[in-house]
Amino acid sequence: MTIEKLLNWITPLTLGALLGLYEIVHGLFYVLYGTPDQKRDYPLEIVLGLPIMAVCLGGHWVIRRLMQSNTRNIWIIESILVGLIIYGFYRS
Repeated sequence: MTIEKLLNWITPLTLGALLGLYEIVHGLFYVLYGTPDQKRDYPLEIVLGLPIMAVCLGGHWVIRRLMQSNTRNIWIIESILVGLIIYGFYRS
């Protein structure tokens, strides 16, 4: 596997999908093994992790198709999108 192929799959949006997966697993752990208060509060992490993961993977797929798997352009566009999302999050 070449470095370009690896960079084509590990992008800012796929890292966001991993963040969504972490939220799902973290929430599932506390739902199964947490205290009664945690069992009540942590299902929200599961519910919020699913759309984060789906949007990130879907966005990566669309950008990858539009850019015809050009690694540099994928990284530039996804980095700008993730930067705008982070900026909007901290401004709200």
